[in-house]
Amino acid sequence: MRSVLIATITFCSLLNVHSQTSKQVASNADVLQVLKRYDEAWNKKDSAAVDKILAPNYVYFNSEGGITTRKGTLDFLVSPKYKLTFVERTEIETYASGDTVVVSSRWKGKGMYDKEVINDDQRCGLVFVKIGKELNLAAEHCVQIAKK
Repeated sequence: MRSVLIATITFCSLLNVHSQTSKQVASNADVLQVLKRYDEAWNKKDSAAVDKILAPNYVYFNSEGGITTRKGTLDFLVSPKYKLTFVERTEIETYASGDTVVVSSRWKGKGMYDKEVINDDQRCGLVFVKIGKELNLAAEHCVQIAKK
């Protein structure tokens, strides 16, 4: 009887681990879809779509040590002074833990802000969290990895 009990507990534990792993894989796939929508919306300057993806307390940490709030980020996006002519996100890796997924990527962008040239080649860390049924971008930190 004791052997049956131990076998049952072991089997249930394995099922639970498999179930959690399956959920994490689904979360990674889901977050990659949200990342794709985020990039497309950003590149089109679609502030309404970006607004839906950003978490209420979203924060952006720039490569010069500055912090930008959610509102500041949306204001920057819609500014007529901001224009991108080239964007590319590569080297995408995901790291899941529960309802949080961290995405590492390389983001390259060229364009202008006011009269300043944008020539970014950055390593970015994006933190996605599940809020209710939605995945939202809670924080983003990009560090320049090549000279501007």
